[in-house]
Amino acid sequence: MAKRGVELRNQMIHAAKAVFLEVGFERASMDRIAEHANTTKRTLYAHFISKENLFLAVFDLVLELQLDHLKEPADYATDTEQALVLFCAHFLETILSSKPLRLCRLGITEAERFPQGSVRLHEALFETAQARIALFLESRLTIETGVSQQLAQLLLGQLLYPRYTRALFGLVEPTASWSDDLGASPVIDVTPIRNTIVSIIPVLK
Repeated sequence: MAKRGVELRNQMIHAAKAVFLEVGFERASMDRIAEHANTTKRTLYAHFISKENLFLAVFDLVLELQLDHLKEPADYATDTEQALVLFCAHFLETILSSKPLRLCRLGITEAERFPQGSVRLHEALFETAQARIALFLESRLTIETGVSQQLAQLLLGQLLYPRYTRALFGLVEPTASWSDDLGASPVIDVTPIRNTIVSIIPVLK
């Protein structure tokens, strides 16, 4: 039975994401995306008026998937420190994986043409995690919103640099396992994450 409605639309967006990651925006054709989605170009254009419109839909999809994939720190453990450690480990596993890294490089490449797409991608990969850490710290430690936001920003900054920038520029290829969703997913050592957390938020010691 042919797929219809939301299911078909999602299938086309996932297909577009795969094609854009494989060949980039310029070389990706609507014919190729339609073929990858097992549909027709006419059907593709019925849902997306242009390749540019479809490209932006991919970033909306990434934001939706990331919100669902990352979850909240409280979902990982009842203990505050352990919940933060596991949440941050999962966050690093996600953004350091091959597919998210390639998507980020694509977003940077097309940032001038699609600034709104880059905004959505940044929100999906970084702002979501920071906001969730801040809210978690505010609720668990009973601290002011501004303080929790500063701590969350400092924590992610410490965890990301220089590891993320080195991975983004292809300077390191960490030992990894394979995930259908993330590609090559790095094996994350939680000890440095724990040390960083307790150094920034001493009350958790």
